[in-house]
Amino acid sequence: MPPEKALPPHIPHRHVARAERERRMTRWVLVGTIAVIVLAVGLLAYGWIDMQYLRPLRAAVRVDGDPITYRELGARVRMAQAELYNQRLQMEQMLNFLAGNPETEASIRQQIAQLDSVLADTAGVSSRTLSQLIDARLIRHEAQARGLVVSGDDIDRAIQEAFGFYPDGTPTAAPSPTVDATLAGQATATFTPAPSSTPTSGASPTASATSTPSSTPTSGPPPSPTPTATAYTRALYDEDYRTYLDDMNKNLSVPEDILRARYEEDLYRKRLRETFASGVARDEEQVWAQHILVNQEGVAFAILSRYRQGEAWDALAAAYSNDTSNKDQGGDLGWFGRGAMVEEFETAAFSTPVREVAGPVHSPFGWHLILVRGHETRRLDETQFQNAVDTAFGGWVSDARQEAILAYDRALYTPTPVPTATAPLATEVGTPTP
Repeated sequence: MPPEKALPPHIPHRHVARAERERRMTRWVLVGTIAVIVLAVGLLAYGWIDMQYLRPLRAAVRVDGDPITYRELGARVRMAQAELYNQRLQMEQMLNFLAGNPETEASIRQQIAQLDSVLADTAGVSSRTLSQLIDARLIRHEAQARGLVVSGDDIDRAIQEAFGFYPDGTPTAAPSPTVDATLAGQATATFTPAPSSTPTSGASPTASATSTPSSTPTSGPPPSPTPTATAYTRALYDEDYRTYLDDMNKNLSVPEDILRARYEEDLYRKRLRETFASGVARDEEQVWAQHILVNQEGVAFAILSRYRQGEAWDALAAAYSNDTSNKDQGGDLGWFGRGAMVEEFETAAFSTPVREVAGPVHSPFGWHLILVRGHETRRLDETQFQNAVDTAFGGWVSDARQEAILAYDRALYTPTPVPTATAPLATEVGTPTP
């Protein structure tokens, strides 16, 4: 008989059930761990894709439905930072060149300190850049609504001119303007008032202006190109432009389409601004006034009493006025129109008869005595007229900003309503001035 086979050891049923549970648990733990790893990798991958590709395409703000993307905002912030940094380098070069003049050195060092303060405030640079982009969108919308168009060829020509390349030849000098008889008559007055200027002491009643450095191009005609000794050919221009694009992309991650958009904005701004010239009058109601500025009302009354008793106005201004920009010229402010002075000063000056004294008049600068020397309608010179056009255009931009529908991305204003910079400051860039 064959030998009997040994029976396997008997395993209790509860042990089998427990082993099966442990195997299932191990599988679930393994599956869960793999799922967590996959999820984590997926989130990291999505975050990277979102940061690199999706977020730049999202709108930081929509201006009447027109998006300003994070890509555009970030590039323009970097350009603004680089331009400010270049201004600082120029100030340092001036400081080295003008060393030895304590007064000039102090002024330049103060400007450098202001630039350092602006550069350190990355959020402020971002906020101003975003504001400029919003205004540019509003200007483009209005220009296009009026039938103004900026073509690709227009942008090409603007870039070429910025580099000093004129494929059709350098522009000829503009003819001398015809002498305006009205302006000539104004200039032959027996007493010519001193030109109005912003005082260094800050005590003038003129409207205040910020001294924060800005990278926004100023309006007006571009400077005449400087002739070069050698011909600037198309090949040389193409090489310079390509090098410039490579530098901007390498140093600031700014692509060509963002650069071209910057020139397009400038062209739309200039062309829309020109349309406001026809609505600005060449003649303007103006007042010619002198003033004495003091800190206390009682002192102003005392000076007024001495003037009425026969003392010379110019001597009193030289002795007591706090406006150091004109106290030695009798406090002469020259001719000015409405909007040039603070409201309290303007109201008094325009409502006072000629050869009479208004005041004491209180303004944010102190107490004024205002001697009105003339009040008439006068012809604006070209500088005054262009300033009036700027004022009209600036007023339209401000109104358009108030009426625009601006939809900001929530993430842009967390935790405070100031956008943050999207890239560090670049070390150098050679941006030609538009």
